[in-house]
Amino acid sequence: MSNELILAIHSGHNASAALMRDGLIATAALEERFCRKKNYVGYPWQAIEYCLKKERVSGKDLTRIAYTTISYGGSVFLKAKTSTQFSVRDYIDYYGEKYYQRRIQGESCLEYLRWLNTADKFNEDKQYYDFSYLTDAVMLDPKRDTDLFRNEQVRLLSTHLGVPANKVEFIDHHTCHAYYAYFGSPFRGEDCIVITLDGWGDGRNQTVWKVSDEKFALLAESSQNDIGRIYKMATLILAMRPDEHEFKVMGLAPYAKTSHVERAMRILDDLCAIDGMRIVSKNRPKDLYAYLEEGWKDHRFDNIAGAVQAYTEKMACELVRNIARETGIRRFVIGGGIAMNIKMNKAISELDEVESLFVCGSSGDESLSIGGCYYLNSDPERNRPIRNLYLGYDIRDEMGQFNPDQYKDRFEVTFCANFDQVAELIARGDIVAVVRGRAEFGARALGNRSILANPSRRETVQKINEAIKNRDFWMPFALSILEEKQDEYILNPKRLLSPFMAISLDVRPEMNSDIEAGTHPYDRTVRPQSVSREEAPEYHSLISAFHRLTGIPALLNTSFNLHGEPIVDTISDAIRTFELSGLDHLLIGDRILLSKPGKAALVA
Repeated sequence: MSNELILAIHSGHNASAALMRDGLIATAALEERFCRKKNYVGYPWQAIEYCLKKERVSGKDLTRIAYTTISYGGSVFLKAKTSTQFSVRDYIDYYGEKYYQRRIQGESCLEYLRWLNTADKFNEDKQYYDFSYLTDAVMLDPKRDTDLFRNEQVRLLSTHLGVPANKVEFIDHHTCHAYYAYFGSPFRGEDCIVITLDGWGDGRNQTVWKVSDEKFALLAESSQNDIGRIYKMATLILAMRPDEHEFKVMGLAPYAKTSHVERAMRILDDLCAIDGMRIVSKNRPKDLYAYLEEGWKDHRFDNIAGAVQAYTEKMACELVRNIARETGIRRFVIGGGIAMNIKMNKAISELDEVESLFVCGSSGDESLSIGGCYYLNSDPERNRPIRNLYLGYDIRDEMGQFNPDQYKDRFEVTFCANFDQVAELIARGDIVAVVRGRAEFGARALGNRSILANPSRRETVQKINEAIKNRDFWMPFALSILEEKQDEYILNPKRLLSPFMAISLDVRPEMNSDIEAGTHPYDRTVRPQSVSREEAPEYHSLISAFHRLTGIPALLNTSFNLHGEPIVDTISDAIRTFELSGLDHLLIGDRILLSKPGKAALVA
C-alpha cells in the first residue's frame, strides 16, 4: 500500500509517539521533551501533535492508529504516575507493609489505592485521560478497571485525532519490542533470533522469536523472568530511584571486588533458572523484595551492584547459549528495557555462540511506539531500518525567528562560528553544548543535543559532574568517535555496529590516554557512538576538526540536560540550561556561538 501513514503511541513510562510514512519512521518523540517532566507517564499529547505537525498530516490522513500495550493493569498507578512521582520512601512503602506485603498476603489494599487516587502529589500534573471512573469498587475489580480504561483510551485518542473509535487498535507490548529490535536493525536476509527482556508487559517479561523472510515465529515466552525485577529492587535497596537509576548501579558494578561479588551473588543463585529458551522461577520467595533486602543487609553497596550486574549477565548469557544450541542461529537482536544494559550486551556479544549482535538505540518502553509502527505496516518487506535516531523536534523550524542579539547583554555572541573554532575551544579544555537539527529519540544524546569535551582531559569529568550535570562520581561518560577511526581505539573483533551507544566495548590499552575521560574509569570499557559521515555529517565534521587539531578522532559526549531534567529540545530549553549551568559555550545550529563572559577569546 502506498501513502501509508501509521501512528503508534506508548502512554506508560517514557510515553512517546511515532509516525511512519511508507515503511520509514519519519518522526518520533518523547512526551517528556515537551512537558519537561523526565520519564513522563501518560498520554503523549504534545508528542502526537508534533509528529502530525512535522509530517503535515491530520488524524484523518492516518491509515492505522494504535496503542502499543493492551493492558496496563491497575490504571490508578498510571493516573498517579508513580514512576515519576514516587520518592525512594514511597517505593519502599510500596514494596513493604503498605502495599506489596499486604497484597501477597491477601489483605485489602483499598486505603493505599485511595491514597494514590486522591493525594495532592499524584494530582499535580495535567491529566489527559478522564479517570473519574476510578471508584473504590473499580479499583478493587481488575477486569472492570481494564475495560473502563480501555474505553477511555479509545475515547481520548479518537477524539484527539478526529477519527472513528473503531479505528483505534491495541498491540501486544512484547510484539512491539520484538518488531523494533529486528526492523530497527540493519539485519535482513539471513535468519535471526529476536530476544525481548523487560520487567513486565501484557503478561510477559521475556520472549524469543525466529525471523525468516521478515516473518516472525514465536519460539518461547515467559512471565517468570525476574532479572528486571531483581535489578529494580537492587536499585531501590541502594537508595536510588527504580525505573531511572538502574544505569547508576551498572556503572558502579565494576568497582566491586570479584570475591565480594560472588558472596553477594549467593542470595540470587536459586531465584531463576534457564529452561530451554525460557527464564523461569526456581526457588523464588513469595516476597522477593523482603528476601533481597534481608539477604543483602551485611553486604556493601558496591558489592550489591556488582552482584546484580553479574547475575544479569550470567542469566542472559546462559539463555543465549541455549537458544543458539536449539536453533542453530547465531545472529541476534535484543529489545526491551533490559537491553538498555550495555554491559550485559557486551557479555552476550563475546559468546562463541554469537556471530553477530545488534541492539537498537533506546530500547526501553519509549521505543514501543516505533515497534508498533513496524508491526502495523501492511507490507513488512517495506519496513526500513533506522539509520539514525535524529527523529524528534527540529530547531531548524525556529531558527528563522531566533534573534541572538537579545542575549548580548548576558553572553558573548559569535555569528557564523565554524567547526575549527569550536574544536579549538574544546581542545583547550572548554565545555561546549550543542543544539542542532532534530533531537535524538530516546535516552541517549548523539551529537544533536550533547555536551562535548576533550576526551584526553580527565579533569573535565569533574568539571562536568560538579558544575553542570551533578552526576555521581563513579559514572562514566560516553564517547563519540569517527566511524572510520574506531578500530584504532576500540577492540571489536566481531565488527559489531554501535551507532547508538547501545553496547559496551573494550578500549585498546595503548590508546586509552587519548580518550580516558570518555571511558569507564575503572574497567577501561567504552560506550561508543560510531559517527558516520553519511548519517551525522555536521557532527562528523566537528569531530574531524578536533581530530585535525589534536590527533584524537573522538569527543567526550554526554546528554545536554541538568540533573533530573529531560534532555533539551528547543533553543529556549538549551539557553536556559546553558545559563543555569557551568557550561562555557553553546553552539546553536552550527552557526551561532554563545559564550560565558571571558570565554570566547579564541573565536572573537
